[in-house]
Amino acid sequence: MKIYKTEGKEQLLQFLAGHPDEQFTVEELCAALRGKSQTAQSSVYRRLRELCEGETVRRFRNEEKQCNVYQYIGQECDCKNHFHAKCVRCGRLEHLDCGDSADFAKHLLREHGFSVNCGQSLLYGVCARCAAAGGSRP
Repeated sequence: MKIYKTEGKEQLLQFLAGHPDEQFTVEELCAALRGKSQTAQSSVYRRLRELCEGETVRRFRNEEKQCNVYQYIGQECDCKNHFHAKCVRCGRLEHLDCGDSADFAKHLLREHGFSVNCGQSLLYGVCARCAAAGGSRP
């Protein structure tokens, strides 16, 4: 599939790249882009699908909102091989790409026979910034 560069797609990508630690619903993205272009929701869905296929944006399931959310990961991120940590207070999502994720996934497979989909694995807790602002309990 050939991926075209359009003004609307570039605006969406610039917005997401400007907020790399945040996740957005399609509705939130449409609201953020309003005024910059006449972006229809169906166009945003199409652009997000292309960006996800190109592995520049990741789609995650937000169980609290019961919807999908999207986050910029850039071309150089290897999300398939590491876990992610999500702060239950501020919503920030961090890539745990230090190598320990892969080691833990190998441990789970070797010792427990459980194959983990690292790219879709989220650990929920409280980030250092929120913990410093007011305790560590979720």
